[in-house]
Amino acid sequence: IDEFVIDYTDVIIQLTIKLEEFIETETLTDNERKLGYALLEIFSNFDKIFQIGEGNKFNKNLILLSIREMTSLSTKEIRISMKKYKKIYESILYKFFE
Repeated sequence: IDEFVIDYTDVIIQLTIKLEEFIETETLTDNERKLGYALLEIFSNFDKIFQIGEGNKFNKNLILLSIREMTSLSTKEIRISMKKYKKIYESILYKFFE
């Protein structure tokens, strides 16, 4: 992975597009839908919401707090609902590595 240089903005743009499609077409639970809209909000405004730290890493605790505030879900509910969205992220990253 260290050999590849990927612009995180390209990943976020692709992820936002796929998330919108996924939320519209998939059968989701209420928690998964809430999480999907929160993720869309975060990724659509990532440059305004989060300052990127050293090494282009986001502050995971800040993101989790933001998601909890947007969705009123517990950390456990977020983790369970995140499984479907993680597959989207992995497929997008895989395309960048091809």
